[in-house]
Amino acid sequence: MGMSRCYSLMKCLLILFNIIFLAVGGGACGAACWALWDGRAGEAAEGRAGLCALAAWGAALALGAAAALAGAARGSASLLAAAFALLALSAVAEAAAAWWGAAHLPQLRRALLRRLDHTLRHDYGRLHSRTQILDAIQHGLECCGTESIRDWQNSAWSRAMVEAEAAQHGAGGVDGASGAPLSAARTDDTLDLSVSAPSTYYWVPASCCVASASEACAGPVRVAAAAGAAGAAGAGGGGAALAGAACGARALAALAAAARAPLAAGGALLAAHALALLLALALCLRADPARRYKA
Repeated sequence: MGMSRCYSLMKCLLILFNIIFLAVGGGACGAACWALWDGRAGEAAEGRAGLCALAAWGAALALGAAAALAGAARGSASLLAAAFALLALSAVAEAAAAWWGAAHLPQLRRALLRRLDHTLRHDYGRLHSRTQILDAIQHGLECCGTESIRDWQNSAWSRAMVEAEAAQHGAGGVDGASGAPLSAARTDDTLDLSVSAPSTYYWVPASCCVASASEACAGPVRVAAAAGAAGAAGAGGGGAALAGAACGARALAALAAAARAPLAAGGALLAAHALALLLALALCLRADPARRYKA
């Protein structure tokens, strides 16, 4: 009687764990496949490889959970053995991913900062998805630039804004950099071979404004190039107050805080994996393949 109750308890626990595994694996596989189909999350080769690995892990976990549920319901030793193998494979993949992430944490932080800086300098205003992500980071964390607000001075988006305004003002006889009227030597039809002076200002997006000054940021803000980072952050064009904090450090801190819950869930999943593997092995050894033929 006691052994029968113990067997029933192990079967119920195995079913409970594998219902959770089935939901997690199916959700991870579906999300990764959707991201690959959408294309925005896998623009880089590393992103596509990571999504493919996540889809493979989710598929293995879901298949192992389905085999364990069927094996527990039917008392099939072969299905339980297959479930043990698939669940063990997914558990090894989880442990390997956790070990790799812990071993390469400094490199991952540097890679994140490089990606953020590359997005600011080259992709902002050109790739819509990355523009939205950077705006969300700057607005949500109240920061501006990767290391400082001066990072925008060398961005392709800011240079394009300066050139567009210079061309617009130049057509009306006004210098786009200083706002002064153009001289006759530059407004006539003669060829001007002089080297143009560097721009005395640059632009930052409206997402650099702090929340209290959001009403003053109806659009991009012009910042004097001569102002230091603190001065530029204190007052932008039109009286808009710009965030002075760097986004790199704040983004890393926000990710570290947000990663606590997923890391705890991952640890719990690994513990559940270990228990499920023991239960699957015990039920596999306990199952009697010949009993289905009994009258």
